[in-house]
Amino acid sequence: MFRTQLAQRAAENNPIRVGIIGAGKFGAGLVAQLSQMQGMVASAIADINLKHAIDAYTVSNIPPDAISYIRNVNEMNDAIRSGKRVVTEDGMHIIQSDLIDVVVEATGIPEVGARMAYHTLMHKKHLVMVNVETDVTIGPFLRRLADNAGVVYTLVDGDQPGVTMNMVEWAKTLGFEIVAAGRGTIFYNDDRAGIPDTVPQRFGFSQELIERRTINFKMFNSFRDGSKAQIEMTSLANMAGLPPDVRGMHEPSVNISDIARVFSSKEEGGILSRHGVVELANSIDTDGKTMLDNPLRMGVFVVIRTDHPFTQEDLASYNLHPGGDGKNYLLYRPYHLVAVEAPISIAKAVLYGAPTGTPLPTPVADIITVAKRNLKAGERLDGSGGYTVNGLIESAEVAWAENLLPLGLSDNTILKCDVSQGEAISYDMVELDESSFVLKLRRLQDATV
Repeated sequence: MFRTQLAQRAAENNPIRVGIIGAGKFGAGLVAQLSQMQGMVASAIADINLKHAIDAYTVSNIPPDAISYIRNVNEMNDAIRSGKRVVTEDGMHIIQSDLIDVVVEATGIPEVGARMAYHTLMHKKHLVMVNVETDVTIGPFLRRLADNAGVVYTLVDGDQPGVTMNMVEWAKTLGFEIVAAGRGTIFYNDDRAGIPDTVPQRFGFSQELIERRTINFKMFNSFRDGSKAQIEMTSLANMAGLPPDVRGMHEPSVNISDIARVFSSKEEGGILSRHGVVELANSIDTDGKTMLDNPLRMGVFVVIRTDHPFTQEDLASYNLHPGGDGKNYLLYRPYHLVAVEAPISIAKAVLYGAPTGTPLPTPVADIITVAKRNLKAGERLDGSGGYTVNGLIESAEVAWAENLLPLGLSDNTILKCDVSQGEAISYDMVELDESSFVLKLRRLQDATV
């Protein structure tokens, strides 16, 4: 789809120049993939830990003398013009450079993501948002900013929301109804209360891997305690217009062959109260301890529906797993390749001015804050993946009506009352960090939508 255009840009020595903010596991993986491509180059990396940025280049065989540390935008532009790769501690240097075509925000921190995203769009640059934590907090506002600036705000291909959105778009284009869409999870019965300290043991990470891939324990714990899957499905919900069926989704234990049957309406023999929702398919058996025989694991799925007998016959003959009343069928992909596929979103934005997926102007879902354990008044909350709270998806209408605190605003807020484990936390229960930039943008979003 993009190979010819990228080859032409390479021949003309006019590659798409990519600026990456955040050199963690994703950022470094993106640099590695771009190093194998033509017509696209990772021109600059920003990270508060400069060693991470430098290592992201050197592991992709960029010699040290080809890497330039810069302290301002003029130095950045001079270095890029001379063919150097740039590292900096300040993402604003990337955003302000006229030589950067597209910015990839990959910090995973709502506060940082909000600042970087806002300024990227105000500088009229395309923005590829890997930071779903920021997207689920202020994505509709950022989409409106991008529309006004005439640039693209997009979630990223390769990550599960983007990969699933590709399947949703394919199905909708062909006229299928979406019954349910979502991703697989691997969720053990004691994971919900997991803390960052036990991440190496839970995932089997060696010290060498932790250092080489710059593993962020808090980020990985958000996968382990369930928050990340909830966040990602909130992002998908707001792109595809698919709210959750219930708070937190059902997340049943289910093998691939049973997904279409389970994720059908109750009238069709499934568990859903309606069609058109996001869901999770847990790969761990109902005992909470053992893996199912044929689970989806970290793949993605869409359950589609057609009322046409001819198409039903075709789908059945092509071995799609059926469900419901014989009109529902499973599309699935057993993997997602994260940073490996991210360049597709970059190319799509720059070459075609189109997103992989972007939030609707008005959200249909929100990610709310729930106590991970019994909490006391005066405790400071620490956001997704931390020691105090989890995130659960909720319909935007319910979250608004109950004044529930978005997970993306929970970091560095102080409880004003005791909260029981599993209890949803409202704005009234916390003292907000009024200096927070993401809070300011969220208030603008709430006032707008």
